[in-house]
Amino acid sequence: MDDMITRIVEIEKQCADEVERAEKTYREKIETHKRALGERKTGECARIINEGEAHLAQAIEEAKKKTEAEFRVTGGDIEKLYQNPSLDREIQEKIVSILLTI
Repeated sequence: MDDMITRIVEIEKQCADEVERAEKTYREKIETHKRALGERKTGECARIINEGEAHLAQAIEEAKKKTEAEFRVTGGDIEKLYQNPSLDREIQEKIVSILLTI
């Protein structure tokens, strides 16, 4: 009977050791997988940020070009006003008449 109890205790100890080794192995695998996922997440976040910055830079450049083009058109109109003294005089007279009616 003592032999049987000793044998059962040995088997339970072996099983407990095997379970502990398996748990340790899987814990290590889980930690390795977590680290890999964390690195992947960091890389994806950096990629998304870089893409966003590239799109933003492109949008800013396009807006800058559009603004410069509109400014050139508007600047030409302003220069025409300065080159035409009669138009300048007419504008001044209209401003004065508006001010006088107030």
